[in-house]
Amino acid sequence: MNENLKNRIIGVIVLISLAIIIAPMVFTGTGHKNLKFKKIEDQTDIKFRYIDEANNLDTKDNLIIKDINIKEESIVIKDSNKLNDKSNDLGVKNWIIRVGSFANKENALKQLNKLDLYKHKAHIVQTKANKKVLYAVNIGPFFSASVAKKNYLEIIKNKNFENSYIIESGFRK
Repeated sequence: MNENLKNRIIGVIVLISLAIIIAPMVFTGTGHKNLKFKKIEDQTDIKFRYIDEANNLDTKDNLIIKDINIKEESIVIKDSNKLNDKSNDLGVKNWIIRVGSFANKENALKQLNKLDLYKHKAHIVQTKANKKVLYAVNIGPFFSASVAKKNYLEIIKNKNFENSYIIESGFRK
């Protein structure tokens, strides 16, 4: 190797070594000493700003209820072959799978637990039919007919959920 190239390589190594040694001395990070840390022993020690204002937001005086003229329409689909994404007079469409409706909330919770065992994410919706309160166990919403159909066909394979059906919901102004 030529002498000039050796000197340059040695010079670069020395400069990099000095930079590695000196850079941490220049940037010591002394700003962390200005931060104040407080140990919190109990949750009651935590102080929140504007907590009174936040608590006042929940009062009835501050609730503003707007009357929005949106009509919900539902169509029960028993045959998954009649399910399609084509638009009709419903504006925004989605689909849910109704696994069951129960007059007793405990029965709805049992059905919800069964669905959880089979890894289906479900929820309970309280509805009224013929002046009776019912607890409907639903899976969804699905925003695509094909996804709803795929999940429906998977669910009805199980004998516990073979009476499930699809509900197409839509909103329009």
